[in-house]
Amino acid sequence: MVGLGAGHTPAEWQAIGKECPDVRGRIDRCLQVAQAVRELLDGGLEKPRPVQERVPMTIGTANSRLLHWAGGHADIVGLSGLGRTLEDGHRHEARWRTAQIDHQVERVVAGAAGRAVKPALEALVQVVEVTDDAEKAAAPHAERLGMPVAELLDAPFVMIGTVGEIRAALQRHEKRWGITRYVVREPALEAVGTLIE
Repeated sequence: MVGLGAGHTPAEWQAIGKECPDVRGRIDRCLQVAQAVRELLDGGLEKPRPVQERVPMTIGTANSRLLHWAGGHADIVGLSGLGRTLEDGHRHEARWRTAQIDHQVERVVAGAAGRAVKPALEALVQVVEVTDDAEKAAAPHAERLGMPVAELLDAPFVMIGTVGEIRAALQRHEKRWGITRYVVREPALEAVGTLIE
C-alpha cells in the first residue's frame, strides 16, 4: 500500500532540506507525486513489477482539491479532519463540524463520478476514550474546538463513550458518509482493542 499526503509541518520539510511551501504549493506537489505514482503502479513501471495486480493508494487530506483528485484516483481516501495549520506549525484548525464533513465527502464523491469502484473512506481518529460519561469526556475537546458536545460526539474523528455508544456512532458514520475504516494513533491501540473484541 502507498500512502500520500501534502504534509503540513515545517519540520517535515526542513528534515529534507527544503523550505515549507504554502498550501497551494504543497497540494500542487502532492498532486504531481500522486499522479506519477498512480501511473507507475498502473503499468508505467515495467520492472520490477509489484506482486499485487493493483497496489492500493491512500490519500490523506481535508483539502478540497486533493479530496476531489483522490475520489477519482485513490483506493482509499483518508479524511484527516485537519484544516489550516496554526502558528505553531504543528496544530491545526479542526474541520469536524457536520457540514464540514459533508463537504469533504461530497468532494470525494464528485471526484469519483464515473468510477466503477469507488474509493473506501477512512477517518483519522484523534481521540479515543471508552467511558460511561461521553459528554463529560468530550466537553473539554468541544470547548477547545468551539463546537457543541453532541456534534463532536457525532464526528468520525473521535471515539468517545461506552463500547455500545462508539459502535453506534461507527454505524452512523457508515450510513451517513460511507466511512468504513479508521486510523488511530498508537496510544489508542489498547482502547480500540476493546472495541474490536
